[in-house]
Amino acid sequence: MILGLSLAGAAIGVCLTYFIPKQWEATGILQVGQVANETTPASPISVEPAARALERLRTPQFTNNVLKLLGEPNGTDGSAASVLVQRSLKSTPLSDPGLIQFAVRGYSPDEARRAAQAVADELTRIHAGLMRPSLDKLDADLAEVEQGLITEGKRRDSLSELVKTRGQTAVAGKFSENVLLNEMLADNDKALRLLRLRKNALQELLTEARTFNTHLLAPVEVNGRNAYPRLAPFGAAGLAIGLLLSLLLGTAIEVKRRMQQL
Repeated sequence: MILGLSLAGAAIGVCLTYFIPKQWEATGILQVGQVANETTPASPISVEPAARALERLRTPQFTNNVLKLLGEPNGTDGSAASVLVQRSLKSTPLSDPGLIQFAVRGYSPDEARRAAQAVADELTRIHAGLMRPSLDKLDADLAEVEQGLITEGKRRDSLSELVKTRGQTAVAGKFSENVLLNEMLADNDKALRLLRLRKNALQELLTEARTFNTHLLAPVEVNGRNAYPRLAPFGAAGLAIGLLLSLLLGTAIEVKRRMQQL
């Protein structure tokens, strides 16, 4: 009897997996963006600390924005798909600083993949807004340097023309004037050199290797098998329940038999 009930429980548990809607899980790894700066070029600043980004991923507002991207309603009146996204979205930090792993489920592989992509898109959108002031500052500095190069370049042309004119007309000029002209040329050379160095530095800070927005390290992945329900756990649970029922039934029969003997 014990064996029969245990096997029956296991069979029922396995059968239930064919009636419960299947859920697939998609996972992704996000790299939090960073912005390089002139103050500490070797230490770019994260768009948002990873710990704060994790908290953001876990807020209802973030999940609601993800559902909007998916075209799904949110709140208690949402569809089964939207409720599943709200309940299943999980995020964890990885050992490498700035990396966040997340997972979300859907009632089909495509639903799970779309939900995971929406999670990445929403965080990317938010971080793009956070890093915009820093990018604007770098762009403005670069534009100022380029304008300075134009101004100093024109000044260089004027000074060169003045030197050429003085040479052609054999105007010796006063010694002090020649010294002043040479100093102006030297100052102009120094200004141009410094501006070119700063332009190169700013362009380096703006490269994708130094300044980038939050992004997926690789396309989101969906497990080949459904994440829920799984045959093994349901079968094991059914087996355990069947075993428990058989023990309880056996105990009840034994108690009844003894009472009849009294």
